[in-house]
This record gives sequence, C-alpha cells and structure tokens, in this order.
Amino acid sequence: MENNSVNYSNSKRIFYLDFARGLAVFFMIMQHAMIMHERTAGEGNTLLGNIFICLGTAPAAPVFILIMGIFFMQSKKSIKENIIRGCKLFAFGYVLNLIRFTFPLLLAGGSYNPGQGPISLLFLVDIFQLAGLSLIFFSAFKKYADNLYILPTVILIILLVSPYLWGFQGHIFIFDPLWGANKTTDFPLFPWVVYFLLGMYLSKYLQKQVLEKQIKKKLILGSLFLATIGIVTISFFPIGDYYRSGLSIHFLMMSFIFLWLPLSDYFVTKLRKKRFDKLLNTIYFWSKNVTGVYIIQWVIFGWSILLLGANQMTDYVAMIIGFIVLLITHFSLKYTKLKYFLPKL
Repeated sequence: MENNSVNYSNSKRIFYLDFARGLAVFFMIMQHAMIMHERTAGEGNTLLGNIFICLGTAPAAPVFILIMGIFFMQSKKSIKENIIRGCKLFAFGYVLNLIRFTFPLLLAGGSYNPGQGPISLLFLVDIFQLAGLSLIFFSAFKKYADNLYILPTVILIILLVSPYLWGFQGHIFIFDPLWGANKTTDFPLFPWVVYFLLGMYLSKYLQKQVLEKQIKKKLILGSLFLATIGIVTISFFPIGDYYRSGLSIHFLMMSFIFLWLPLSDYFVTKLRKKRFDKLLNTIYFWSKNVTGVYIIQWVIFGWSILLLGANQMTDYVAMIIGFIVLLITHFSLKYTKLKYFLPKL
C-alpha cells in the first residue's frame, strides 16, 4: 500500500472502527514489549509497565475480536467457506508459534519462562487460534444475529458456564484451545468467543461511517448498564487473570468497549477537523493491515530475545523497544515487498 492517504468521501471503510482497531494495534505492541522485555513482564509497580499492560487488555484483544464479528456480518462467504478460513487461521497460529518462539528458543538453548520452553510454546493458544475456532464453531450463528434475544442469551450462557470448563480434561492438550487453563493457553474459545458474537449482534447498528446520535446514546446507556451489573456482581464470579475471568470482568470490558466506540467516532471527527490526517491515515493503515502487523511484530519480539534476552529491561527501555518494533513493522509493510509474502488469511 504505497499510497496511504484516504479519500473520505469515496471510501466505504468505517473509520471509527479502523481508528479503534488501529489504536488496539499500538496498545498491543506496547503491551508485548512489556511482556517480553520489562523486568516484571509489566506486572510490577512500574508506572509505564502497568499503563501499557492495562491498555493492552480491554482496548486491544476484545476490540479485535468484536470488530472481527462486525465485519464477519458483511462477508458474503458461505458457512463452509468461513469454516475453511477458520481452519487456516487456527493452523497458522501454530506456524506462527514455531517461527516466533520455538525456533529462537531452540537456538538460545533455553526457555522463555519456567514451563514455557520451545516445545510447550509451540502449542500456545493465541488470537489466531481464537479467531479460527470462532469461525469454525460459530459461523452458523450468523443467521440469528438479527434476533433480539438469541445471541445475548448465548453470550450469557457462555460467560456463566466457562469457569466450570476451564481445565476440564486438562491432560488432553487438544482441549486447550477450547477451555485450557495452563500457561500456554492465552485466549481459550470459552469465554473469549463472546466478543465475536457481540460484534455479530451489534453489527447492524455499527456499519455506518458515522455513528448516529441514537446509537451513541444506546451504547453509552449500555455501557452504564453493563458496568453496573459488573460491579454489583463482582463478588459472585471468579476473578482470575486477564485470560480467564468470570462474567463480571467481561461485562466490565464490554462496558469499556461500548464507551470506546462512540469515543473513537468523536476522536476521528475532531482529528479530521484539526487536519491530523497523517496521524489518522497511519492508524487506519495499521487497522487495514492488522494481520500483517500482528505477524511481523511477534516475529520481531520472538527473535529479539536472542539479542536482548527476556525480561531484563526497565519499563522505559521496554517502551523504546516497543516503539522500535512498531516502526520496523510499519515501514516493512508500507515500503517493502514483505506484505506479498505474508499468508492471505
């Protein structure tokens, strides 16, 4: 994509969704920098570490998967075609694990962390596996997206049942992508598929370039409603880590997303009026090339441990590493032929 400018009047892209997803790319890369290189993996008392780890939670993966669900509703592909695409995404997740973790760790002759060696990390369950399984198991739910009650009911059931599934038959690794509870299962299908389903359900309201006032009002009220339920019920549901928490935490993350979407629309409008087109175009570029960005940045982070080691830097140095990885990823996609060698997923 040599020309990165956007013709707003002729484009069919939904810019506030591109803005939200593009910022999610930035937050994700900075979070990965902290996880890979900051001394405490972003879990200590460093201000920057905590900020970027936080920004890499609700504004990142849930936003990715929700927007995937929104755009899934635009697709004209059949259920069979979507299942085949899901299988490709799922399989490529393990290919990426091999490239980003197994190969560099084998060369380094060690493990990233206790229990996370080159072989165990080959079976890491991450976003590609989640996206693939979402398409494989839930493409057929597309026909129910217009029903007022079916998808919300399915979402609620998944959130209630998931904690009872985590770790079930944990000695059989093929169940890890569904409900694994070990260190190498980051995004099990249960409960994370709820964001894909939520995106499908909300799609009919969110596929316009500018959010209508009524939709904004409903999103804000929905955010308050979900936040209230999340706070009131927080003592009744498990609070685990980011990857496995109960209904209350996911309601709070959904509450954030409901608020984040109208805020994204607001920021796009204001930045366009202030003529920050270059900034917006860069963010849109990350969104449009999200798959390529995800692959490249992870390969760089994975191989960077050969040069920099793992979790040996201060939060400020880790932040600088994150910006360097972002720049390398951006320019590799924009100005080289690398994008032509990336898989079409």
